[in-house]
Amino acid sequence: MSSPFRDAAAVTLDASHRVGHTHASDAPVSGRFHPPSAIKGLVPRPRLHQKLTASTTTEGSGPGSVGLLSAPAGAGKTLLLANWAREYSRASPDVDLAWLTLAERDNNVSVLCESLAEAISTPLDPAGRAPTGQGFPAQAGSSRPVEQWLAHFAETVEAHDRRTTLILDDVHTLHDPMSIGLLDQILTHTPDNLSIIVAARYEPPLTWHRLALDGRLTRFASTDLAFDRTEITAMFGEYDITLGDDELAIVENFTKGWGAVVRLTAAFLAGRSDIGDALNEFTHTPRPIADFLVDEVLTSLPEHVTTFMLRTSVVDSFSAQLAETLTDSNARSEIDALIQYNFPVTRTDSADHTTWFSYHPLLLEHLRAEFRRVDHEERNRAHLRAATWFESHHFELEALELEVSIGDPCRILAFLERCGLGLVLDGHSGDVVRVLESAPTQVSESPITRLVLAAAALHSGDVTSATTCLDLLEATHPPIADEPLFLAMSLEISCASPTSDNNPLVSRLVRRQNSTHSDVEAYAHLEVATALLLKREFDRATVEYTQAVALGTLRGRSRFVLKALTGLGFVASLSGDIEAMRAHSTYAIDYAVEHRITTTAEYELSASVVAFAAYLCATSELPYRIPTIGNYRSTDVLGASVPAFGWHTVVTFGLHSLGDAADRRSTAADVRDAMLSAIALRTFSLATLALLPPVVNACLSVGEVEWAGRLVRDAADEFGETSEIHLARAAVAFSSNKFAEALVEVSEALGSTEEPVLAHTVYAWTLEAGIHAATGHERKSFRSLHKALRAAETGGLLRPFLDYGASLRPIFDEFSGHFGDQEAFAEQVRNRIRPQELVSAPILTPGEYTVLRELASGDTTESIADTLFLSVNTIKTHLRGIYRKLEVSNRRDALKAARRGGLI
Repeated sequence: MSSPFRDAAAVTLDASHRVGHTHASDAPVSGRFHPPSAIKGLVPRPRLHQKLTASTTTEGSGPGSVGLLSAPAGAGKTLLLANWAREYSRASPDVDLAWLTLAERDNNVSVLCESLAEAISTPLDPAGRAPTGQGFPAQAGSSRPVEQWLAHFAETVEAHDRRTTLILDDVHTLHDPMSIGLLDQILTHTPDNLSIIVAARYEPPLTWHRLALDGRLTRFASTDLAFDRTEITAMFGEYDITLGDDELAIVENFTKGWGAVVRLTAAFLAGRSDIGDALNEFTHTPRPIADFLVDEVLTSLPEHVTTFMLRTSVVDSFSAQLAETLTDSNARSEIDALIQYNFPVTRTDSADHTTWFSYHPLLLEHLRAEFRRVDHEERNRAHLRAATWFESHHFELEALELEVSIGDPCRILAFLERCGLGLVLDGHSGDVVRVLESAPTQVSESPITRLVLAAAALHSGDVTSATTCLDLLEATHPPIADEPLFLAMSLEISCASPTSDNNPLVSRLVRRQNSTHSDVEAYAHLEVATALLLKREFDRATVEYTQAVALGTLRGRSRFVLKALTGLGFVASLSGDIEAMRAHSTYAIDYAVEHRITTTAEYELSASVVAFAAYLCATSELPYRIPTIGNYRSTDVLGASVPAFGWHTVVTFGLHSLGDAADRRSTAADVRDAMLSAIALRTFSLATLALLPPVVNACLSVGEVEWAGRLVRDAADEFGETSEIHLARAAVAFSSNKFAEALVEVSEALGSTEEPVLAHTVYAWTLEAGIHAATGHERKSFRSLHKALRAAETGGLLRPFLDYGASLRPIFDEFSGHFGDQEAFAEQVRNRIRPQELVSAPILTPGEYTVLRELASGDTTESIADTLFLSVNTIKTHLRGIYRKLEVSNRRDALKAARRGGLI
């Protein structure tokens, strides 16, 4: 259809000034055979010009190529083709270009034959003047049958000695079956020297698939014609408007590159000094956009399609199943109609292979306003249907947004009671707070709403706000203090406090009457498990975490389940079961990958356990994405940026990256600073104390003895004289050669009545072995080292031995072969410890080196000779050379000297 608004929008799409022209469908016949007049200030679009040129290239002797530009009104199809045609005519004088703008009259096949014949015989003038009338000889009109006309048309084109490109604009105006059939025949049997470019608002019902299969079709979709950032900037430059990056991003998001809308935005802002305010005004009250959408996009659609669009506009995006619920219609056929009309609809495929459709933001805004105006009651019914559908299909956040938009307090509160906590457990805390800000006062002051908001604050790390909310609730609604959800949140707050006594809350929650709400039960089990973990009751904590996993799985709370699985890894690590720690943390990460939640904060929490397990086992290569100490996830708490799951996760990421760090001293300093923050906050003291010995050893490994001592002093001031403090202090003393002091501290650590955490007993025995080795007590050192190996072997724990490797290497060498069942593990550890180089490294011949390696097997000289296919005398000769160079007299001493020197 035509309207003054459409005419203006079309002509100004690529122009810097408004120039009126007559729409093609109402143009005189002669004007249909050449493009719109050249317009100054066109936005350069070389990427599309290149693609158009490529689309007209015909290879071989087969039928000619076909290009299809299919995009809604205002996308800039006509002026793009007109500008390209003029440019291409000048650049390719050996090619004739012809133009035909189709109109309603062409729905008569006779008229269409005449139009095509006239167009093909009227090539464009490269200078942009009126048609020359010189080209093909005049063809007979429509008096002959269509079949004869087609044959004559093809013969005439084939007989022409030049290549020709025919541009057909506004092809969507064709609806007569015979006219469409004629055009289809021409496209299917195009002569090899004729290329055709078709432009339409939507794909005409032609056999495009056949052209595509033949490799003759080049498509230009709406996304291709959308103006990119460079082109938007150029268009605004025509209006002397310079946009900043933020303003340009707003325009991009608002217009989605829709050419006419970009032009309307630029025209509205022209001459305004307050670009930011003007842009905000235009994007919130876009009357020109509404007029454009009505005149050019919506009016031409059938009534059943517009009705479908109004009812589906109540949601941001819809699937076919949801659309059927909203419209009581065959949604798939309506969606097909939208696609057929090339309507600005975006389609995306979700992880479960469901296809979702969404309207252009501007169109969605207009549809919602129109639906509110024409049928308010039906709009409310559509909202109710959408909210019910979303909740039943586990899209609970979308359901909450719709419930709040409906505004029924009773429905909102009932929904919050059913799903509010679950939304928080699924990681939507910020969204829940945002949506509830617009809820009615009756909702915001309700106890259930305040409970949900308190849970959201806790999940975001804002303990202060959560505490305030719960205190207010208890003061105004005393009975709520006995509710399981209230108790569970109180316990979470208590666990985060360094001075609180958790025992009463744990007892009350354990004795509670089980709730019928599985989300509340899952959350209660998780918080009880965390409290038991901090009390070092590891077996009970494991049971509670396992129950939390089961209940979270029942409700499909994948992010909550991941957090509970990570809790099992924490229990295993703090109880010293490194093997279980690795198994649980690996399972948690695999679960995150399977459920596609690897971009969440809960994933980073799991990754921190994996990273720490890798550090303890001296494994650097992991098949998972592990954050570094410089790019961990942070959250905003009352304006301050803090790690999403505390400083302990930052410490573990730093320790993991320490081994491969280019600047180990700088990385160790980052770990130290994160540890100081964890100590100062005093939250989750057990985790802080567990990390203290490894962090102190990391500082000592880069020579930061003073900082290591500072860490120990600060921790002792905050937490008292614990076994972990004694162990860390022993490490500092040992590094300063204060062996007697170090031995006393190790004895205090090993003699503590506290349940040992992490791998601290292995650290203690390894350090004790190092102290004995340094003071010349090799036998004592061996016994302590053997105990450490026994405790570390199952979990593959290597880090303590590497931390004290320089002291322990001589003991490994001296007592090689005497570690019994741990011999293989001892050899693995020894191979990871850097050997002490001999003062004068002996140079062995290849033969001597081969025999030296065989000595470790314990075989006789004769057996070694048989193994190496050498004579016994040759073996004896090599042995004498080995003994002489290593300055020893027997096999045992030769093996010791070789191990000390790193020869084997």
